[in-house]
Amino acid sequence: MDNYLKKFIFFSVAVILSLCLIIFGMGFIYRNFTISNYNIIILLSICIFTVVTALLIITIFIIYLTYKKKRIKPVLAKFVKTGFNILFPLISLLLKMSRNNKDAIRKFYIDINNILVESGGLKFKPEDILVVLPHCLQNNECGIKITSDIKNCKRCGKCNIGEITNIMRETGIKAVVVTGGTAARNVISKSKPKIIIAVACERDLISGIFDVKNICVIGITNERPNGPCFNTFVNIEALRNRINELTN
Repeated sequence: MDNYLKKFIFFSVAVILSLCLIIFGMGFIYRNFTISNYNIIILLSICIFTVVTALLIITIFIIYLTYKKKRIKPVLAKFVKTGFNILFPLISLLLKMSRNNKDAIRKFYIDINNILVESGGLKFKPEDILVVLPHCLQNNECGIKITSDIKNCKRCGKCNIGEITNIMRETGIKAVVVTGGTAARNVISKSKPKIIIAVACERDLISGIFDVKNICVIGITNERPNGPCFNTFVNIEALRNRINELTN
């Protein structure tokens, strides 16, 4: 039997068995639980939701102060990140249901993530830093293949890649140009950096931050005057400043 078909059947059976267990459990509750049991369950649910809501309110307040001050005490950083990781999908769902653009909340999440990373005050050696760049930074008329090696860039000045290669040469930091999320993950897996500076659109940055859980990520959104994924730019001074803050 084809391997893909085997996996499909395996997970399909797992889903059916899970549903059967849920049905059995519900039937058991229906036959054996009394009104007082239901009341206890409802009371516990109310208590749990109350505690979660209170924690989220506290988290929102701390996030507000963090964003205003651009700094947070390291002891609170993990608490804020956990709370925001709960809030972000809920807010995104609400925005999707109301058909609002999610880029604003994505940008806010990236800014908060950067503050959390920078508040740790950690400094890194150049060899521990990896700069990940999207291929859309390269001018679309350029025929040079920089996804295999950014050093192939001829620095003609038509895009930011030349300026970035100069920064990498000055600092000794490695930079890679990737074609997508899978390529980025492969490079990160091979390079094993201690921190990543990633340039991308808001959606790709959020995806990358969530994917790379065990490595700190600093996100810089690209500028898209020509639309998404076409001849984009990055603020070179912002990139240089991030590198200086991390290497001192």
